[in-house]
Amino acid sequence: MGPLLLGVCLGLAWAGQDRSPVPVQPGFSPEQAEGAWHTVALGASRPSAVQEGGAFRCFMTDVRGLGNGDLNVTYFHRKDGECVKEFYIAERTDAPGRYTFEYQGTVYLTFVVLNDDFAIMDLENHGADGVLVVVELHGRSVSAGRRGLEAYGKHVASRGLRPSDTVDLGLERKPPAQPCFSLEPEPPWPWGDATPWSRRSRWALEPASPVTSTSDAS
Repeated sequence: MGPLLLGVCLGLAWAGQDRSPVPVQPGFSPEQAEGAWHTVALGASRPSAVQEGGAFRCFMTDVRGLGNGDLNVTYFHRKDGECVKEFYIAERTDAPGRYTFEYQGTVYLTFVVLNDDFAIMDLENHGADGVLVVVELHGRSVSAGRRGLEAYGKHVASRGLRPSDTVDLGLERKPPAQPCFSLEPEPPWPWGDATPWSRRSRWALEPASPVTSTSDAS
C-alpha cells in the first residue's frame, strides 16, 4: 500500500476544509453495527480530547440496537484513575446512519464506513468550547480494524486533521487486560512512513485496576 497523499490538508483548520455534509455509509443497516468492537484509532481537531485523560479518549466495546431504532453504545474510559464502564444512547435521526446524543454538549454521530471488518465513526461535538471533530476507527478485532486504516486516513484528512491530531491505539487486548490502557510512550500517528499504517508501536499496559461500572444499560 503506497503512502497517502495528505499534504494538501496539513496545517489547515477543519472549518475551512469540510463544508459539505459528512458522508454516510450507503445502505446503512443498524443491525450491522451491533456486537463487539475494538477501538483501533482516535483523532480529534483538539488533540488533547483523545490523549490520555481527554474526554473523548473512549474505547467502544459493544453496540446494541434498541426497539425504537436507537443504539446503546457501551464504552470504557479512565475516570479518577479507574477504568470505568459507561454507555450512551445514540438517538436515530431521519437519515439512516446518522445519530445524536448528549455528551459535553450535543454530538452528531455518523457511520462513515461500516462493514464486516471495521467501522469509521465521525463525531461532531457542539459544546461550550465550540465545535470539536472526533474521528474513530473500530474493528471487529484489532487486525480487522487495521484493514480500515487507509479509509480512516482519507476521512481524517478530509476533516482537516493533522498527523499530530491522531493516535494509534491498535493494541491486541487479551484477558485480563482492561480496555483502558495508557501508552508508554504514546507516539503520534505514523503518517509519512514509506509504508503508512504498517508500523506498530511499543505498548505498555498499566497495572491492573478495578473496572467500575457507573451505568448499567438494559
